[in-house]
Amino acid sequence: MDLDQADPSSSQPPVRPRLRDRLRDRGIGLVRRFIKTPDISITDLKLRQMSLMEQRGALSIRLHNPNRIALGVRAFRYRVEMSGQRFAKGQAEEPFRIPARDATTFDVDVRLSMLKLAGSLVSALLAPRPTLQYRITGEIELALPWLPPIPFSHTGQVDLERLGERR
Repeated sequence: MDLDQADPSSSQPPVRPRLRDRLRDRGIGLVRRFIKTPDISITDLKLRQMSLMEQRGALSIRLHNPNRIALGVRAFRYRVEMSGQRFAKGQAEEPFRIPARDATTFDVDVRLSMLKLAGSLVSALLAPRPTLQYRITGEIELALPWLPPIPFSHTGQVDLERLGERR
């Protein structure tokens, strides 16, 4: 069946998916030329509750907007690995805005098991400069029509000596 022809039993007008897809793709290309992906980093990990099997805390995520315009973020979905171990995943609860050429930091609640990270933590704490390597991946959905989510991936390290400090 030709997708460009209307179904005789349907009262809907004919759909032109190829034309619609081309227009959407060109619009996305234009927007992506002018909008750079925000820089993402983890700035802190605060432990709030601790038990033998599970700990609860907050992970501070910083987004820096390199663009000349503020960006409305409709959704922010992420996955975090610490020292190669799956550590946290989730999404921001509410839409938010990143000012032009500025940054915003927000906390996300996390549950973790120090038992999974025990070997990495011991090695890190014995090092001259105790740090844990992390990788954060996911996607940012901007509040712009027709723009699909923008994937991101960033690696870095968390300084264990500075955990919980206010910046």
